[in-house]
Amino acid sequence: MFRLQSTKVTRKPRRAVAVVIGTLFAATSCGSTGSASTVDADCKPIAEVETLHQGKLTVLVAEHPPFVSMQGNELTGIEGELIKDISEDLCLELDATSTSFSAVIEGLQSGRADLSAGNWTVNDERRQLFEVSDGLYTSGMGLVTQGKGWSTVDDLRDKTLGTPQGYLWIDQLNDVYGADNVRQYQTDTAVLDDVNAGRIEVGVVSLAANTWRLSQDQYSSLTMAEMEPTEEIPYTQEPPISVALIAKGNTALKDATNTVIKEYYDSGELGQALEDAGLDPNTAYPGNG
Repeated sequence: MFRLQSTKVTRKPRRAVAVVIGTLFAATSCGSTGSASTVDADCKPIAEVETLHQGKLTVLVAEHPPFVSMQGNELTGIEGELIKDISEDLCLELDATSTSFSAVIEGLQSGRADLSAGNWTVNDERRQLFEVSDGLYTSGMGLVTQGKGWSTVDDLRDKTLGTPQGYLWIDQLNDVYGADNVRQYQTDTAVLDDVNAGRIEVGVVSLAANTWRLSQDQYSSLTMAEMEPTEEIPYTQEPPISVALIAKGNTALKDATNTVIKEYYDSGELGQALEDAGLDPNTAYPGNG
């Protein structure tokens, strides 16, 4: 098993991190299959790791701005920057592909990717299926309505709900409200669009990700409140922690990812990136996920 060479990391100067709403991060170094290498010949990795394809970091992401997104072949977003830093610090060519949330999970399980990041929260099941990185930030459950201000478990009874696929709370919502009352969508945007159009009454979404979305003009009539903690929905009991998911067994890549996450947090860049995206910089998480 490969191990980190050293806990002390000598880093090259980091890119300036800035978010512009609508365009997010400018990306310059994402690799793609068949592209010329962007890895410097004299690059010295912070760790020796094995990956799915020699010399490459194969990443699957689901579109989830401002955390991660693909613009053409370019990886963008708060965790897009993290992924690029991981590949650069390990001297690996980055091969990133955008797909659905469910396909990311299946791809990591079936050995078609090394890593994913982008507002993935963690529970015991995911700890069994994947190597789980240290935490990045916390994010609660947001309830989007046409100005209703609903925030309790009882407020949502007898309402039509919509939520994106892949969230850990789906089974819990089904148990409380009935699966027939909880529609599942491919994306957060599709949920917000149906609330906006009156096709559903409540969108149950990531509080962090959709704080950014609701700042956009097309959703100006919508408001969002955080679901109040309730024993009926265990997800609300503790602030969920966002992590990177890594292929099971690749502990060397997990250790290297944690090294990069620590630098991202300690440098203040993670908090600044959250703030630039209109999110609370204090949600940056300093502990282990």
